[in-house]
Amino acid sequence: MDFNDLKSTVSNLTLYDLKAGFRKAQNAVMNYTDMEAKVREATNNEPWGASSTTMQEIANATFSYQSLNEIMPMIYRRFTEKSAEEWRQIYKALQLLEFLIKHGSERVIDDARGHITLLKMLRQFHFIDQNGKDQGINVRNRAKELAELLGDVERIRAERKKARATKNKYTGVEGGGGGFSGGSRYGGFGPESSGRQRRGLRRILWRCIRRRRWFWWPD
Repeated sequence: MDFNDLKSTVSNLTLYDLKAGFRKAQNAVMNYTDMEAKVREATNNEPWGASSTTMQEIANATFSYQSLNEIMPMIYRRFTEKSAEEWRQIYKALQLLEFLIKHGSERVIDDARGHITLLKMLRQFHFIDQNGKDQGINVRNRAKELAELLGDVERIRAERKKARATKNKYTGVEGGGGGFSGGSRYGGFGPESSGRQRRGLRRILWRCIRRRRWFWWPD
C-alpha cells in the first residue's frame, strides 16, 4: 500500500472505526479473552445498543463454566469501575445481564442473585449531564426492574419460557440448553451466594464507596 492509498484509507475511517480499533488494541494489551472482549463490545459507550447476535453469542457461552467465569466478572466490573459520565456502559451492562438471565444458563441467575446487593446499590445511581438531563434515571430504573426480576422466580420461569419459544420459532429447534427446572443443578435459586462470593462482593462494594464513583451523597 503506497502513501496515497494509506491516506485515503485513513481519511475514510469513522470515529467508530477508530474507537473499535482502540478497543481491539486494548483487549490485546490487557490480554482479555474472546468472551471478555465480547462483553466489552456489548457494553461500549456508543449511543446505540448491542446487536442481538452479539448478546446471543454471549448467552450461549454462559453454558460453559469457564466462559461464564469470564463473562460475569466483566459485567460486574462495568458496574464498579465506570464513572458516572460513562452511564451508558453501566446501563448496557444491566441490559446484557437481563438478557443473560432470560436466555443464558441458570448459573447466570444464581450468580446474579449472589450480587443482588450491588444491583440494589445501582438504584441510587446519579448523573446529570451538561444539558441538565437526569441520565441516571435510566440506570436506576433498569437496576430496580432487574432486582425485582431476580426476586420473582415465577416471572423468571415465564420470561425464560418466552425466550425459548421465540428462539425456537426462528431456529426451528425444540428444547436446547436453556431449560429451567424446578431444581436447578446449579442451585435452583438456592443460597444467595457462597462465602467466597460474599467476600468478593464486600470488596467490590467497599471499593465503590471509597471511590464514590456514582453515588449521590446528600449534603
